Amino acid sequence: MHNRRLIAGGAALGLVALAVAAFALVAPRVVAGGLTALAQQQLGRNVSFHGGARLQLLPLAVRFDDAALSGAGPDDGSFITARSATIPVTLPQLFGARPDVSAITLDGAEVALLINERGEASWDMSGGPPASPVRLSLEQARLRYFDARNSQSMSVDHANGLLELRADGGASFAGSAVINGRLVRVDADLKSLARVNADGSPLELALSANEGTASFSGRLATARVLSLAGPVSLSGATPGPALRLLGLPLPETANPPGPIAIEGALDSAGRAFAIRNATLAIGSLLAMGEIAVDLRNDQPRLQASLTADTFWLDAAIPASGATGGDWGRLPLPFDLLRSIDAELSLEARNLRYADIAAGPGRIVVKLAGGKLDATLAARIDSNGTLDIGVKADATVLPPSVSLSFDAGDTPVQPLLGALTGARHITGKGDLVADLEATGATQEELLGTLKGTARIGIAAGRIAGVDLAGLFLAARHQIIESWQAAPGVTGFDSLNGEASVEDGIFTFRELRMEGPGLTVSAEGILDVLRQGLTVSATAAVNGQPLLPVPVIAKGLWARPRIYPDIPDILGNPEGGFARLQDVPALQGN
Repeated sequence: MHNRRLIAGGAALGLVALAVAAFALVAPRVVAGGLTALAQQQLGRNVSFHGGARLQLLPLAVRFDDAALSGAGPDDGSFITARSATIPVTLPQLFGARPDVSAITLDGAEVALLINERGEASWDMSGGPPASPVRLSLEQARLRYFDARNSQSMSVDHANGLLELRADGGASFAGSAVINGRLVRVDADLKSLARVNADGSPLELALSANEGTASFSGRLATARVLSLAGPVSLSGATPGPALRLLGLPLPETANPPGPIAIEGALDSAGRAFAIRNATLAIGSLLAMGEIAVDLRNDQPRLQASLTADTFWLDAAIPASGATGGDWGRLPLPFDLLRSIDAELSLEARNLRYADIAAGPGRIVVKLAGGKLDATLAARIDSNGTLDIGVKADATVLPPSVSLSFDAGDTPVQPLLGALTGARHITGKGDLVADLEATGATQEELLGTLKGTARIGIAAGRIAGVDLAGLFLAARHQIIESWQAAPGVTGFDSLNGEASVEDGIFTFRELRMEGPGLTVSAEGILDVLRQGLTVSATAAVNGQPLLPVPVIAKGLWARPRIYPDIPDILGNPEGGFARLQDVPALQGN
């Protein structure tokens, strides 16, 4: 009796095992048949499974390895390939031989969005849209676009999300992908997949990443070339990362202060993009005009024609790392000059830099092959003019820079303050300089500076110091700073010329003439070390204030000032005693 029960139980288990085995063998075939029929009837394509199929129990699903959906023609490659395609099923669906293949998970898929020489697109389906929605869950997918007519190509990698093909012919995607090396949240909705390669389809696209956000609402078409037309916007906390998100290959060191926001009407053809009626905001700049980017060649090209009410030049000057009065030692962004070509024009009603106010003005920037040519022309004050030219060559090592500066009939205080930090000289006149230098940092450029400079000021004054009083004080003591004789020195004219070599300005005669006071000086100003060595004479109504020149030597903010008597610093008492016996202006 016991043996019969064991035999019966074993037979039952065998029947169950046989049923499970049969089910495991039959179920994949049932699902495969349903998927093949769907692809052929609704898409006009063939499905193949080169890696076999197997049943998964938890959760119940059928997995196909090395799956592929064929291309439009017999000679075309696969439209979609995947390491695996998994389709969830239920027992009733299997036993009824009517599996639901509207939800498929594709792992490691590659979608080939191709257009051949005849203009036929791989996504054109002869069977039309699916009768019911098909939802494809993509895991680590890659979308590859190539147009054989013009060799335009692009790709999106590591896509994860839900791709839905709707019964109305539209498609949508919600998920993430790696775009231009950045992880991006993608939300897209395409009204008609079939119209993309015909008259174009409406498209809503939103991209969001740590670097910034972008959105587009308009038309996508590929009939002639991949093109977008419609409103577009871009925003980011800083311009560099936000623009790199969209594929502009700026170097990582190119990070001008932000935030950035761009809005306008996008009109693109292939990898050439134009934004009409654009509004551009970068930091304090708000400008309007036209912007175009051409990415068809190895070297991208940027063009822009903009107008603005006020443009702050401070933001356009690259950060050099200067702190605490020291010249900057950070590498300047010369690599940006080598990474992009550009032609930019900006007209502004007001130009601002530090304390300088000018305008209206125009800035033109031309950048090609690593060489920069920039000009600024503006009105300043009522009748003054300001012309600046900057050239830079980043194709040589070390990089070279040249500067031409010509300010005519202008208030000099803001100019001298911004250029040299000397804000105590006022008046109106001319400042002219032609300089060049080499180096990768601000410190290196200043250390190699050479050229010429000229100054001519009328009807001004020097605030904070009484020069006549300073000369008189130097008759009796060694002075430790300009503040030893506080006051104001007025003048009718101040003129001088200097030659520049290795960052040192050498002037032969700097002459100041005023009401009863005449001062002549010669010496050097060391820009890099912020030092000076100057020899000066002064006369009131033609009578010398000292019989010898007066020396100012040390840091230009706080020099030591004393009569030009031998060994006066080592023996002040003896020096000042000898000063009384020196004939007028014989000196050393």
